[in-house]
Amino acid sequence: MNLLVATEGHFSVGDTGAIYAHGPVKYSAWARYLEVFEQVTVLARVGMSRRAWPEETRADGPCVSFCALLDYRGPWQFLRMLPELKARVRQAVAQCDAFILRVPGLVGRVAWREITRVGKPYAVEVVGDPWDVLGPGTWPSLFRPVFRRAGVRDLKSMCKGAMAAHYVTQKALQRRYPPGKDTYAVGFSDALMDSTFASPQAIEKRLQRIDALAAQGIGSAKPFRIGFIGTMAQMYKGPDLLLRAVALCRNRGLNLETILAGEGRQAGAMRDLASKLGIADATEFAGQLSFGKAILDFLDSIDLFVLPSRAEGLPRALLEAMARGCPCIGSDAGGIPELLAADDIFPAGNYKALAEKITQAAGNPLRLRQMAMQNYEVSRSFSPEHLKGARLGFLRHVRMFSKATGLRNS
Repeated sequence: MNLLVATEGHFSVGDTGAIYAHGPVKYSAWARYLEVFEQVTVLARVGMSRRAWPEETRADGPCVSFCALLDYRGPWQFLRMLPELKARVRQAVAQCDAFILRVPGLVGRVAWREITRVGKPYAVEVVGDPWDVLGPGTWPSLFRPVFRRAGVRDLKSMCKGAMAAHYVTQKALQRRYPPGKDTYAVGFSDALMDSTFASPQAIEKRLQRIDALAAQGIGSAKPFRIGFIGTMAQMYKGPDLLLRAVALCRNRGLNLETILAGEGRQAGAMRDLASKLGIADATEFAGQLSFGKAILDFLDSIDLFVLPSRAEGLPRALLEAMARGCPCIGSDAGGIPELLAADDIFPAGNYKALAEKITQAAGNPLRLRQMAMQNYEVSRSFSPEHLKGARLGFLRHVRMFSKATGLRNS
């Protein structure tokens, strides 16, 4: 049975025809579906690239192929390319037997329209919330409210009409986008955490790092290092909020250094904002880090991880930071409150409240110790062994329902 998975991700094709991932969704992400299905076809945007890609970023492979869509960027390119996109999606749907839409997103929406047009069942994996992703401050466009309402409307309809729904949160996304009455619905993380968890030796080094902070004091010459990982293509991850909060803290006398990992078209604006706030000399823009060792080394080098998102599903970056024993602060967006203690949460969009949380944590090594150990213990519940049963149950239901429907229609 051939499973079609629609995703919003961007991929690149090299000179040899191989497909490469820009993020963590490389071959291993799609190979998980092969535990239940014989073939997987990934429906995604694929652009041409002449750069040399590391082999570990390969996204296709044995029994995993791609149906390449035009690599449009933004809603206006999408609208111009829509007729060709629809034709390609129609071919992909006709050639596959089962369907999972990773939503929200325009690729999933086009696939959903075609699948429902031909009367086939589908499942959804709900990984984000368009109401928050397109909220105020995320996209400087007069049409933002229109796309926001349309995104919410479509996602609600997709979830109600799906024969199975996998939410990456336990409650947050389910409340806003409830499944249908007869929908098989489950909630579990889709993060790939196979090699992320810190060893006992790494955790001990983390605690020694915190003890060293206690010995030197927050006013020492050595700065307290705050880390952030997130896209800067749009502002829903909140890097601007972090910069404003850090500026407040530094004005209060805290010796902070901020390192932001991530790229996107707003990166230049964030550099300009750091200069305007007078913290450029204590702010480092690390660019896009390759997934794996580079990110783990980054997390091990910081004293506090901050995720000030305006919108979230269940953030992989936060889970990775927790799995390395990082003390963490996050907003109350999406599934973040399902991961962090209430004392480590602040209202999304409120940089002054974030500054208070940073001040409280940076000046309290005992609290940092407690945060580190609690976060590490919570992260263990997201190990592959804990999540495998829920994932297999979801995929088996998709296969069984799709096969039964196919037999009835044959």
